[in-house]
Amino acid sequence: MGLSHSSIYHSSHVRSVTTSGPVIVEPFSDLYPRLDIWDFYINETYRPQFDLFIQSYQSIYDRPYEDMRSFYQVAGIHGLPYTAYDGVVDDEHEYNNDTDWAKGRWGGYCHHGDILFATWHRPYMLLIESLLAKEAKQIALQYPDNEKEKYVEAAKQLRHPYWDWADEKSIKGVPEIFLTPEIEINSPQGKKKVKNPLKSYTLPVNLSYPLEKGQNPTDKPNYKIPNKTYNLFTPAGYPTVRYPNSNYEDQNDLLNQNVSVYVSKVFRPGLYQMFHIRNYLHFSNHGVRSDDTQIGNIFGGHPAPLEIVGSAHFASFETTHDVFHLIFGGPGGHMAYADLAGFDPMFYFHHVNIDRLFALWQGVFPDSWMQQNVARNGTYTEEIDTVLDENTDLTPFRKTKTKFWKSSDIRYIEKLGYTYPQVEKFKGQDPKKLQTYLLELYKPDPHYGHRFFVKLTVEAGKLIGPYSIRVFVDLKNATAQTPITSPHFAGLVTMWRNTNKNNFVVGTVDITATMERLGIRMQTYNVFNEVNVTTGLLNSTAIFDVKKDINIVPTLLNDQGVSPKEAGVNKVEIFSFEHDKVNQNFLEENTGQHHGFVKF
Repeated sequence: MGLSHSSIYHSSHVRSVTTSGPVIVEPFSDLYPRLDIWDFYINETYRPQFDLFIQSYQSIYDRPYEDMRSFYQVAGIHGLPYTAYDGVVDDEHEYNNDTDWAKGRWGGYCHHGDILFATWHRPYMLLIESLLAKEAKQIALQYPDNEKEKYVEAAKQLRHPYWDWADEKSIKGVPEIFLTPEIEINSPQGKKKVKNPLKSYTLPVNLSYPLEKGQNPTDKPNYKIPNKTYNLFTPAGYPTVRYPNSNYEDQNDLLNQNVSVYVSKVFRPGLYQMFHIRNYLHFSNHGVRSDDTQIGNIFGGHPAPLEIVGSAHFASFETTHDVFHLIFGGPGGHMAYADLAGFDPMFYFHHVNIDRLFALWQGVFPDSWMQQNVARNGTYTEEIDTVLDENTDLTPFRKTKTKFWKSSDIRYIEKLGYTYPQVEKFKGQDPKKLQTYLLELYKPDPHYGHRFFVKLTVEAGKLIGPYSIRVFVDLKNATAQTPITSPHFAGLVTMWRNTNKNNFVVGTVDITATMERLGIRMQTYNVFNEVNVTTGLLNSTAIFDVKKDINIVPTLLNDQGVSPKEAGVNKVEIFSFEHDKVNQNFLEENTGQHHGFVKF
């Protein structure tokens, strides 16, 4: 890796090295927890931290956008504007917006669909957290003498909070702190109402390029959600949005309605599956090869269709991560687009939560760690199919002036100066106790006995995301207009963004609750007696006819439907597991049964 002062990129604002020296991501010297947002802004104990946090966010918003320590520059690391952050480039294969984009190479620094997904985002969150902490320490010194000591201590303890969107509390909707335009804080000048920086971020310069007439924010009050999968255009002076209406304003009612539905149908089932997966490769990312093996895993992968299935058939935690992005952003919302998501402040609460889930998974499976893999999509500093491992540089995050953080450096969060309440609660205990706690915390429903799943294998690049693939049970005529509140709707798999063809994504939808709700029988039989070995489908006496009973409905963000083949759906499978007889929160891996599949 190296430094670049190039200005060849086709973007409005080329970035280079900051005038105040390179940005070094430094760990904290003291260990304090990252808190749940519900506690953080409601519990009076943390009120001084909250006051500082809000002011600190506004401070990095207000920095000149050319400043590498400004929110604009930090947000742009993830995706657009596809230019060098702090001068960090690949010396041998410098990214070119024309040629590299055309061949499917991702132009942001972030890793998706490979083993570095979880570890790359860890120093990213540490970067914004450390910038906020530095601002907080300066603000704390401005308080009156009778409050200064309290605020100085609060600044020392300040860590970025998370939102656990799979918590049962989230069934009621999004925490109000992310929705309200103004909030009251205690500032150095006393109590006052301020603009809420957690609701949105106003772009200081144009982001992306104008689209057709009617599909740009400047067309309000006649704004329409773009009908293609191009990135949204956000002009300078316009904010990030969530579920925007024709006047380019947030529709919080739709946001809350969708979050409420998906907490039960997708988020909780997704995490429940995740804490059964002990293999890091299967856990860490959603990418698989066309032969149904994990990317870069040359020694093994998913079982063949007629073999007894194991937890490799469960979707990774990246898959659940992808769903949240689409559900929170909604049609026309920045969070729904990988290139733009980093500009919505929710991105950081979401990814601190993703880091928390990663840390908890590490606690459950402390001996599991990454294997060698490849960057199937490439990044701003990684060519497509570059070999990755724990010693790959996590660019652009510097550990020193000359070295970058690596996954091997950030495996243990305590060394970085932060932790999570649940991690601390079970520290030093048998990992099985933590797993038991988490499976109880995220159990999707009380239906014990058998659990049934629909597994989708989707070819990326057939249709450029973002889009979703909805799964309906026993509703043959379901369409993109069928509401997600339908009792037949079981969940979805999202294709957040992937332009690289011949790359496959796996997603899993738990259909157990939907079967229970519809009164569909849930007994299983000997799979080897009932599967037609020629077609791979169950005989008529079995539970499912995949073609008739499971309906796959790919849906674009503007609610336009497309066929499964157009959306890249390659295969739909059904499988089941039995719950442990003693501890019913556990699924017995060796009880897996396959109930047929259909290929498109």
